[in-house]
Amino acid sequence: MLSNGVLIALILVLIASAFLAISHSTSSLISVSNGSKTLNRQPTFVIAGPSDSGKTSLFTLLTTGSLRPTVTSIEPNVAQDYYMPIATKSFTGRLMEFPGHIKLRNKLFETLNSSGNLKGLIYVVDATVDPKQLTETAEFLFEIMQVTERFPNGVDILIACNKSESFTARPPSKIKAALEKEIENIISRRQKSLDVVQGEKTEDSVDNQPEGLRFAGTHGFKFETIEGNVDALEGSVLKKNIEKWECWIDERAVN
Repeated sequence: MLSNGVLIALILVLIASAFLAISHSTSSLISVSNGSKTLNRQPTFVIAGPSDSGKTSLFTLLTTGSLRPTVTSIEPNVAQDYYMPIATKSFTGRLMEFPGHIKLRNKLFETLNSSGNLKGLIYVVDATVDPKQLTETAEFLFEIMQVTERFPNGVDILIACNKSESFTARPPSKIKAALEKEIENIISRRQKSLDVVQGEKTEDSVDNQPEGLRFAGTHGFKFETIEGNVDALEGSVLKKNIEKWECWIDERAVN
């Protein structure tokens, strides 16, 4: 039979263990008020992009290590305790994947706005799409950047060029350049629309621009002009060739 002293010691150990477990589970979900916005402090990676680019398959591969038949998502996929072993330590946080349909993007923007510890955003694109047909893809990315660039130092974005095993796939550098050009055109169109509303440009018209229009520099838009870093890397979910993307995630998970 255990003595009273041993029993008390065991009870204290159990209480302490329970307290630590509760503290760990709640600390990752702690929210702080920032004006009218509540920030979720759990480390988070977000997967986004146009429909049929391979987002859900990538989410499944990252979370299960295998490929499974998928259908077009109508709700976000969330791995709440996403565990990832890294060379220096392990990462546990949220991995979220959002539908690409234009009518379902509000949840993505709401999540971005409420994320206080966003480690990175993986923007999946189909590398086989003709660069001339990237207008909608660029518009979606532009909308995302108008949210992420409000964060201090911005948010790092990976343009994950999927289906790179295909003969018709374009190199990441060409896709990145095409997206830059399309975003430059978007900014130009919006500026012209603004000028029509406001009348002729004045000297302080730049200061009156909506935040998103300030991305453009004197020589057009370049990803290097924004706060967050933007990388374009090839890969293939179908071939399970996503090592470059995983390395990109690893680098940001440890920061």
